Amino acid sequence: MQGSRFAFGPYVLDPSAGTLLRNDVPVAAGYRGLKLLAALVERPGEILAKAELMDAAWPGTAVEEGNLTVQIAQLRKLLGPAADGGDWIA
Repeated sequence: MQGSRFAFGPYVLDPSAGTLLRNDVPVAAGYRGLKLLAALVERPGEILAKAELMDAAWPGTAVEEGNLTVQIAQLRKLLGPAADGGDWIA
């Protein structure tokens, strides 16, 4: 999805530019975090397998599942709660 931008709540993710904005202010999510977030927003409402997420953030590289857990936890903390009090990443 080259050139696609994804808006959710106060956020705008532009995977091709490698940027995440909150209320038009850049948010430092890191390379892996942006790759994971892009994989998730490209398939809203779907459940992605760990292998799919790991391949999105670490393509062609063998990594421990703990790395994925840490990255997802960091994204949840960075994004904070949604307006309804729920999590952006379930």
